[in-house]
Amino acid sequence: MRAFTRFTAVIAGLAAIGGAQAAAKGDGNERQPVAIRFALAAGDQPVECGHDIAGLGTRGQPAQLHDARFYIAAPALIDAAGHEVPIELEQNDWQYANLALLDFENKTGKCVGSADVNDTIKGSAPRGRYKGFSFVVGVPSVVQDKDGKDVILNHSNFATAPAPLDLQSMTWNWQAGRKFIKIEVDPEGGVTRPPPKPKSPADAANGAGAQGDKSGDKSDGGAPAMADAPKAAPLRVNSDGTITVSTWMLHLGSTGCRGDATKGEITSCANPNRIPVKLASFDSARQRVVLDLKPLFAGIDLGKDQGFSTGCMSGPADPECAPMFENLGLRLKETAPDANDAGQSSGASTKIFRVEATK
Repeated sequence: MRAFTRFTAVIAGLAAIGGAQAAAKGDGNERQPVAIRFALAAGDQPVECGHDIAGLGTRGQPAQLHDARFYIAAPALIDAAGHEVPIELEQNDWQYANLALLDFENKTGKCVGSADVNDTIKGSAPRGRYKGFSFVVGVPSVVQDKDGKDVILNHSNFATAPAPLDLQSMTWNWQAGRKFIKIEVDPEGGVTRPPPKPKSPADAANGAGAQGDKSGDKSDGGAPAMADAPKAAPLRVNSDGTITVSTWMLHLGSTGCRGDATKGEITSCANPNRIPVKLASFDSARQRVVLDLKPLFAGIDLGKDQGFSTGCMSGPADPECAPMFENLGLRLKETAPDANDAGQSSGASTKIFRVEATK
């Protein structure tokens, strides 16, 4: 599933960056290994494929995990003075440059994907004592190699990208960008959606969704602002015309993007939608980072969808995205005309990550 070996030379150059910087500071070999574990939970219950998850969303309905993957970038340890010290990641199938993929689906139960999982990032940092941990949920647009050349990460061809950017399931159809977070659950009883609307020729030309909604809304005057893989197939058509599908989906990624990634252009996006996370108190030897599904789905009815994509796929007009972005600590829309702060941190800490003792 990986394209790792084709990029050995590039990876080696990127991996050398942190070492060269450390050597320049005179701390060359004075480094310590770093391993930080992540976990998936819903309150005090662990979340695993094939097991019921209790109490999610406004109705507390049981659900099962369908998919759970997310990218983190720029991991850093926080020292006693509050300075963020970058972790130099190992380069392997799960880590490239300053990026890592966490993967909790194992293709059992209702989970899709593959049997491969990854719950730990590994690297090194200058020897010292640290009190906290920070990272960014998302994929950077570009990084620089040892020669100062730009290496495109987010908007690139998955078929030729290095692992872990080589997964088609973690890309959008539009602009070749990455899904930063992909969390999908199958609530008991399914997800009821509005009746399908006929798709007019104009809608088809403008990229409107299969249900006649405006999920192909053109926020940048060009390509659709949020397109995705085909929507879940209906389980049934109900007597009132509504349909019920199996899976509620959160797909977070940059929107309002410009530039043609297929031509090697660096795409800029009006809504970056990357989530900064700072854990002021964290001990990697005794604790792990938990992505908690209860605060993630707070205020959301997983059994009912009001339209657009099923769930939230980062669309600014999608009703389900308003509470979801609040939980993520992101601004879904601009705070004022021309503020240009949509897709930026709201200033409030994201509610979805917490720290717990390693078990």
